[in-house]
Amino acid sequence: MGLGFFQRLNDWLTFTMSALVTGIGVMTLSEKIALAGLLIGIVFGLRGWLYRTRIERGQQRRNDLINQILLQAERHPLSAADSRALSLLQQDAPEDEKAC
Repeated sequence: MGLGFFQRLNDWLTFTMSALVTGIGVMTLSEKIALAGLLIGIVFGLRGWLYRTRIERGQQRRNDLINQILLQAERHPLSAADSRALSLLQQDAPEDEKAC
């Protein structure tokens, strides 16, 4: 009878963790600090990347909303609330987007 998938996965995880713990155990203090710095850098890099993608999605939704309002404005005149909302959205746009 062969090993199941989860048993193999458990064996690999156990081996990897024991090798990692043994490797860290024989490291000098400066190597441990360097490894900790690397791990912290990876975590902050990942957080920054996630934040950037979230901001880009938000900007895309905002631009789509502005386009939708402008398309509706072409069909019929904007109400006072809609024109106020559009002016607020356009004021929030960066300088390079206002030129477009």
